Amino acid sequence: MKKITLNIPARVSDNFGEPINHFMEYVAQMNESSADILEIDFSNCKFTSPFIIAGLASLLNAHSQKGGENKTIVNQANEELLNYLDTIAFYDGFKYSNFSLIDLDSALSKYHDEKYIPIVCFPTGKNENDSKIRENVLSAINSIFKKQLGLKGEQLQAIYYLVDELTQNVVDHSESEKGILFAQFYPSKNYMDLCITDSGKGLFQSYIDSGKHKPASEEEAINFAVFGKSTKDLPESRGFGISTSREMLVKGLKGKFFIYSGKTFYIQTVDKQELISLSDKYNFKGCYVALRIPILQQDDFSFYKFIEG
Repeated sequence: MKKITLNIPARVSDNFGEPINHFMEYVAQMNESSADILEIDFSNCKFTSPFIIAGLASLLNAHSQKGGENKTIVNQANEELLNYLDTIAFYDGFKYSNFSLIDLDSALSKYHDEKYIPIVCFPTGKNENDSKIRENVLSAINSIFKKQLGLKGEQLQAIYYLVDELTQNVVDHSESEKGILFAQFYPSKNYMDLCITDSGKGLFQSYIDSGKHKPASEEEAINFAVFGKSTKDLPESRGFGISTSREMLVKGLKGKFFIYSGKTFYIQTVDKQELISLSDKYNFKGCYVALRIPILQQDDFSFYKFIEG
């Protein structure tokens, strides 16, 4: 059997784009390989990023759905990393199905004193049971954020909104079996990195299947998504979903936003915005969203400015 090995770097810098670039290279490696066995080599890794971890979890889960054999290699000598991967439930996520809904908050309370949440592989079904599970899991995750971040008021509302809208986007459009959510807080740097990803059909196909707006390319599909053309039967002026999340994060919270689907990505910060087309080898069959959220009290931030009108 053929094997492909994805080597995780020793560490990544604080640069927003560096871990994302590593993930994109892993996508390219997967696309150029016909291997049956996917190996993740953490042996040189000392410190990694939620943008890498969530992306790897997405690739591993997609690989397992194809019937591939998965193997994760962790440097056993690095006890700290091993404990970290175990605590965040890498790669298939926290087993919320092992708990009754009423016990979920209690089961996740151990993360209140950490700087990260567990990997959450949330169900994307639209039936009542999946919706209820998703609602309870995300409510428990929001409780962790409230405890960890020490925020209150409209900034905390904004984080809840970002999580809710971007996970709902996966449910509405991806046709993936599950979505993946992961985040880590860096108190000394005053930001949280949060990633939401899926291995579904991607933005372009979602627009094509909806019959609305009919983008001519992946670039146009991402442009529609980030600037407010919904695939849902809602007034475009209300700006729900990706568009409002982007505006709230970048213009309101002064954060950083990245979305990648197919062979195209869009990035926006307070200083720049770019829409970039890539070669075929970088084709990602799904949607990957990375957010850098400043965790500083901002007295001039208005949550309602972005959701009204």
